[in-house]
Amino acid sequence: MNPVLATLSAAAVLVAAVAFPSTARADEDAAPQAASRADNDFLFPGDGKVSLTGSTGLPYAALGEVSVGVGDRLAVGGLVAGGPFLGGFATGVYPRLDVAHFGPMRLVLEAPVVWYPDLQNTDNWIVARPDVRIEGRTGHVRIHASAGAMYAKMIGATPVQGPVAAYGGNGLPSGVQQGTVWNTAGAGVALALSPRTSVFAEGFLILHGVELAGPEWFALPCGSFLGVSTTL
Repeated sequence: MNPVLATLSAAAVLVAAVAFPSTARADEDAAPQAASRADNDFLFPGDGKVSLTGSTGLPYAALGEVSVGVGDRLAVGGLVAGGPFLGGFATGVYPRLDVAHFGPMRLVLEAPVVWYPDLQNTDNWIVARPDVRIEGRTGHVRIHASAGAMYAKMIGATPVQGPVAAYGGNGLPSGVQQGTVWNTAGAGVALALSPRTSVFAEGFLILHGVELAGPEWFALPCGSFLGVSTTL
């Protein structure tokens, strides 16, 4: 199967889990219980618990998230971000699902969706980045690799005629106006400082096939985050 289609199919499973949390809870009850939380899990705060996350990096100078656990293996976060991109403000949602465990490894589906509003309706656009994360744990450290897709689409704006600068310049590539999909690959590491708090660093590359998405699409075809998360 096409890897982009496979990732989008996985994202559909995640959306269904968010829409029907009782199903996710049933699967969670049927699955073997995870080891007791001796360390913080910055992706999943736990059933009914809330976590706060703050990070910096690219393309966001500042990114904040409030997450709620819906069961121990499903969480949904609300995002607010600021940065030097057009409009300077973005907001979104970040659902994720802990699908399966294999010893110290686990498989996670995640699908952050970010909206870049523009009050003048000239660069009003949305980005979705579903991916599959395989994560391993050793001691207080979690290490992961991920593969997925990124979809960008301008909404409500009149298409620009003629050449358009790459993302990070003075506009967006023409393909984004029509809706375009790229594939992504990422990796990261998290260190649990206590049962409530973790620090993490992660990043991803935006690819066109096996090559970096060139300057005709992105001035900087990647994203990176350095942050801290704590469970209340």
